[in-house]
Amino acid sequence: MELTSAAETAAVNQWAKDHPEIAAEIEAIRSGLEGYALAHAVDPDPSVKEKLFAAINSNTAAPVIHIGSKEKESTTAKVYGMSSSWKYAAAAGMVLLAGSLVLNYTYYNKYQSANTELASAQTELQQQKEMADAMKKEFEVIGDRNSTPFVLTAMPDVANADARIYWVKNTGEVYIDPSNLPEPEKGKQYQFWAIVDGVPVSGGMIDTNIEIKDKKVRLQKMKSFGKAQAFAVSLEDAGPEKPAPTKVMVLGKI
Repeated sequence: MELTSAAETAAVNQWAKDHPEIAAEIEAIRSGLEGYALAHAVDPDPSVKEKLFAAINSNTAAPVIHIGSKEKESTTAKVYGMSSSWKYAAAAGMVLLAGSLVLNYTYYNKYQSANTELASAQTELQQQKEMADAMKKEFEVIGDRNSTPFVLTAMPDVANADARIYWVKNTGEVYIDPSNLPEPEKGKQYQFWAIVDGVPVSGGMIDTNIEIKDKKVRLQKMKSFGKAQAFAVSLEDAGPEKPAPTKVMVLGKI
């Protein structure tokens, strides 16, 4: 007798096909039932085989044979069966277990997807905040009445290069917009300089690849100078600041 209806059997088989963990659980249940049957099986008396072959060879009706142990031949062997109610309960439990595994798997996937979307939204929000902060700072520097803009123009042997700086005189802060400088070749980097009392003083290395949300940051804060007669940008080997400029690309006098 089938333990489940045709529709229930089809549903369980489909769940087992779609979800390996359900198939494994069903196999475990089957193995458990098989083990239960084997554990309670009754071994026939060894004489049964002899009596059966004797009846076959004599071509007579087979004798009535009581299957049991030698010590208890007169005792009827106990037959262990499974009640119908237990069978239906096992079938229902299997269906409920399979359904529970499917629901857990589905909600786990939804939970993982929601976590991924949340992390993406948080990253997007942080990028938007950084971009807004950068734009706000640019507007503050450009709009500051103490901020004086200077254009650094290309040297005679340099083509298509310039840079704009903003020198906030009351604080000595210096900001540079390097967006019009040519992209430095591999292994090279720009360095900012202030000419103070006729001597070049390093203002720091310039990063032309700072981006927020695929947009380059225009203004970069360099070292502050209380006084200066000119500003310049040189092309140097990438790495730490150099003590003196190697190749000056743009220069602007105050």
